[in-house]
Amino acid sequence: MKAKAITASIGMPAGAVSAEFHIDTGRLRIFERGMLRVELFPPQSWFTVASVAGNSRWGTRPLEADMRLVVESFILQRFGMKAYRGETSSAQRVFDSRSESLADHL
Repeated sequence: MKAKAITASIGMPAGAVSAEFHIDTGRLRIFERGMLRVELFPPQSWFTVASVAGNSRWGTRPLEADMRLVVESFILQRFGMKAYRGETSSAQRVFDSRSESLADHL
């Protein structure tokens, strides 16, 4: 019998970021818009969860709340705080302002 994975997901403007932890293997997988971005096996998967869920008593079986912390950490590391809040990134604002100024000159 296959054990169910513990999952968490956060929706973002560009698509959902989700994580799943398989209890039977200890495998941690993080997906961005349905594409696999990170795959870790024990002990690295345990270290990853423990590094963000330090106050939890998860042992080797994280809770959904612990997995949500893993997803939040991934988003913050990959995209920064503005992306997590749903704001446009500073790179996007620079691109938009350059496009507007270029359009003004044409």
